[in-house]
Amino acid sequence: MTEFRPDSYCGLYCGACDILSAFKKSLDTGQKAQWSELPKQFQSLPFDTKKSEIKCYGCKTDVVFDGCSHCLIRKCAAKKTGIETCLDCEKYPCWRHKLTGLVKKVFGLEKKLPHHKDIKPNLEFIRQNGIDKWLNEQEKKWTCPSCGERLTWYHPICEK
Repeated sequence: MTEFRPDSYCGLYCGACDILSAFKKSLDTGQKAQWSELPKQFQSLPFDTKKSEIKCYGCKTDVVFDGCSHCLIRKCAAKKTGIETCLDCEKYPCWRHKLTGLVKKVFGLEKKLPHHKDIKPNLEFIRQNGIDKWLNEQEKKWTCPSCGERLTWYHPICEK
């Protein structure tokens, strides 16, 4: 069985991903995750993700959501040895980061994928404090302090 990985190569925290969260919930309940249960932002993405199965263990695993499986940054980092994050690569920041930023602007994805604005600050935090401290901070940030419920990029406030 594959284990969930909450971290990514680029600096996103997969532990707060709505896709990953929905998949985890489906495993817990035995009910297949449905697109209609996901936030409305997923309904308006410019590519057809709705044909994809809602299944992901995180960026650094072999079972990745189809929408993320085409990521140039992920593909590059995954094939290199010793790369925990893009910070470990001598070419960072490379053309892949720049191209990804341009594509987000051209297709208006910055508004539809607002969590991507955290990539640079997350990588900077990792550079200064290490990945373990960042993972601990992210775990706290994305967990409701009152009830312990998991929060996500599109549900950052507990509704209980």
